Amino acid sequence: MYISQLREKNNFQHIYAADETAVWLDSTGGKCIADKGAKEVSVLTTGHDKMRITVFLTGRSDGYKCLPYVLLPRKRVDPIIVNKFKNKLHLAWEGTNWMNDDLTADYLKRVLGKSLFGKRLLVWDMFRCHISPSTKKALKASGLDTAVVPGGCTKFIQAADVCWNAPFKAKIRQLYDDWMMHGEKEVTKGGNPKSAPMAEYLQWIVDAWDSLPKELISKSFKSCGITNATDGSEDDEIHCFKADGPVPSGRILLQQARDAKELAQLLEEVDLEQEEENFYDSDASIV
Repeated sequence: MYISQLREKNNFQHIYAADETAVWLDSTGGKCIADKGAKEVSVLTTGHDKMRITVFLTGRSDGYKCLPYVLLPRKRVDPIIVNKFKNKLHLAWEGTNWMNDDLTADYLKRVLGKSLFGKRLLVWDMFRCHISPSTKKALKASGLDTAVVPGGCTKFIQAADVCWNAPFKAKIRQLYDDWMMHGEKEVTKGGNPKSAPMAEYLQWIVDAWDSLPKELISKSFKSCGITNATDGSEDDEIHCFKADGPVPSGRILLQQARDAKELAQLLEEVDLEQEEENFYDSDASIV
């Protein structure tokens, strides 16, 4: 309802959804490698089971995919990496996995920029650096309105959680497994392969994001009730309201809330008309 009201009040030129997601740079299980008939089986692992990076994904309601914003695990800038992934990724050399106010401002500036024409809406979750005073100033400077998904509701109405993250991570897992089985790897003194080099895993991110169809991005907004018709004619596209969804009665409740809102507006208009009539009657009696 809130987003519908925002859309009715503001003629947004573009609507965006965004979310940070963790990308693990090693398998959770490992691969078993052994000759046929061997009595002992060794597990192929890089020994970096807890190594991860954070990727900030952003999509637009027309299916356009913004370049991923990637927090890198080191601060020293590598010019070769910068040149290779120019126009493919926004790289933040911060040596951290966590977004903060400064990084959020950098994300807004580099990924979404400032629109000279038309209003824009950004839908994201309640992570602390999304709702801080500093970020609100950065949003205002970028000319962005926001709709914040309440805690506990992201699995129902956040486009990335509902539609993007699973296929994105599945593709990265596939690319990782292919590299583990067939790619060229350096090994440690103990004989285990070293973790994937930065150029390798950044290319996985590029390929995984590219693999998501434009249609999946655009449909995710309707699946989460973000860009559906405000008259309720597309409520059946909201995934959590489907018969086999987690809130099958939600469609009815949403329509009831919409009807109650329309009734309240109608009564308010009637009251205003009555007040105007009383005002004119009062003026006439004075004359």
